[in-house]
Amino acid sequence: MILGLQDQIVAQVDNVGWLGARSLALIKDAAYTAKIREALRTYRSQVDKLGTATPYGIPYTPDVWGAGWEIQRFGVEQYFLHINAPDIFTDAPRSLRSISFLDATQVSNTASFVSGVGAKSMIPAYGMNRADWSYIPGGIASGTALIRPDFPELLEWPFLWQQGEYCMGYATSTTCSWFSRPTTC
Repeated sequence: MILGLQDQIVAQVDNVGWLGARSLALIKDAAYTAKIREALRTYRSQVDKLGTATPYGIPYTPDVWGAGWEIQRFGVEQYFLHINAPDIFTDAPRSLRSISFLDATQVSNTASFVSGVGAKSMIPAYGMNRADWSYIPGGIASGTALIRPDFPELLEWPFLWQQGEYCMGYATSTTCSWFSRPTTC
């Protein structure tokens, strides 16, 4: 079934290339492997180019909402690309740079987006406990928002969901499982 999806994987390599990379060890088809690996090489070039456009070494485009969750997603995907295609994605620190971004290495902000992590973190944040002005340890907020035209902002106020909204789903679970998984995943 996955062999029939190889053209879609190649066309959407920037979104699902990490899944295609994970399938390489499982699919024993030379044509499939060659096609996916070529698409991964092209994607690697795009990622390298985007990473040089920022001081963080990772793609980052400020938006109205914080970009923290997209940066987490990127880091997790880069991890799987590095583990499953290490000859193409040789830069393991790229995954760690995305986590460093969340832990207060941004130009416009010195707070960690992870509540309870770092000397200064997202406390309080927009979660079920926002009226208490408290936090959920390990909750990951979306982070610095872009106030038009180009003013980055991260206020310490629990009712700004576009900056301090907690994510306890995809981003948190994949980031946590990322650190606890063996390199053979």
